[in-house]
Amino acid sequence: MKLVAADYAAEMPDLMSQLARPGLLLVVPDTSRPANVMTIGWATFGRVWSRPMCMVMVRPSRYTYGLINRAGVFTVNRMPAGSAKAVARCGAVSGREVDKIAEQGWTLQPGETQPAPYLAEAALHLECRTVFTSEVTAELAEELRLASYPEADYHTLYFGLVTGVYRHE
Repeated sequence: MKLVAADYAAEMPDLMSQLARPGLLLVVPDTSRPANVMTIGWATFGRVWSRPMCMVMVRPSRYTYGLINRAGVFTVNRMPAGSAKAVARCGAVSGREVDKIAEQGWTLQPGETQPAPYLAEAALHLECRTVFTSEVTAELAEELRLASYPEADYHTLYFGLVTGVYRHE
């Protein structure tokens, strides 16, 4: 596998397309194994503060929450076609009980620009460093709050400065 630097803006349509289905994979360094992976279906890609940003959302109840807070870095991985079942599995089980990376037989590689690993089997990955966090609160518009947070289990937003975008060839 060869990494090729990619243009962030040019990759946004594919990232957005896969975000909806099957999802993207958030990889965060772990304290009990090299890394944990979590499926994400909600994220934002763009420019904030005149910098390339990737904003991901993690609920405090998730195993990944403590890891991302501790590490302050993460990668977002777009898997190749044919990976939908594996991506779905990573959203259906918790890293507290299952080493999802080992279960899928995936290989971790060290990041190029951040101390966050990425999945060698991915088609593309973004390397990010958290530069700001914000909590979703009950002040969210009622139609969104009722639909997305019926149990008031609000997300924390992690704004990741994109420090590298790589296609895997």
